Amino acid sequence: MRGSLFATCAVATVLIGGVAHANTLAIDYYQVPDAALYTGHGTDFGVCCSTGDGATLPDIAVGSPLLGGLPVTSGGPNPVVDVSTSGQILWWTPSLSTGVQSTGSGVVTLTYSSNMFAPNSTGANDAAYFETALLSGIIHGTGTDVQLSVASDDDALVYLDGQYVGGNPGVHGTGSTTINLGDLFGAQSLEIFYADRARVGANLEVSLTGATVTAAPELSTWAMMLLGFAGLGFAGYRGSRKHAAIPV
Repeated sequence: MRGSLFATCAVATVLIGGVAHANTLAIDYYQVPDAALYTGHGTDFGVCCSTGDGATLPDIAVGSPLLGGLPVTSGGPNPVVDVSTSGQILWWTPSLSTGVQSTGSGVVTLTYSSNMFAPNSTGANDAAYFETALLSGIIHGTGTDVQLSVASDDDALVYLDGQYVGGNPGVHGTGSTTINLGDLFGAQSLEIFYADRARVGANLEVSLTGATVTAAPELSTWAMMLLGFAGLGFAGYRGSRKHAAIPV
């Protein structure tokens, strides 16, 4: 019995340890139709504007929090158009009112580099639909300096523990930035909100140094893993009981 339980614990340690040290991010994909194909949703997506046009910039202060899991723009001189009354940017919210559609999810490995054409970064252009995506995971810091590098065409908004730390906001050609996240220790949540909003280019690159990051499994996944481990332990226990009952 003890051997079976130790084996079960060893399997759990290997599996959980393997999850905890792979450089991965979960990704949720969405698509938004060209503004010319639908009405009443503003002009955030379409042929839009000239590269670098300041009117396309979300106005997000460093340190500002997510609201309901979404970035918030404070408006100001350069507001984006499709926002709720609370300032939430709704580019990652599937509904008829936003025109956004969910198209799938998966896991990507860092260093990550991909075109970002719908659907699910497999398309060839954005003539009909523009892709938005949410990449998320848990950074495992060891007390050393952590830096996140992001290159994107167009918006890439980065949040650490639910607070905005920087990125490449607005409609533009590929722009890059390196964000110093500081000397992180322990687990911190990371979220990167991406949006392709104007035609021609669409790409995203993400790399991380000084720490590892893992796609956080859903609660249902953890529950299934724990039930599996419990089942293995119970099976080992019953097997050892049967073996002990056999007369010598």
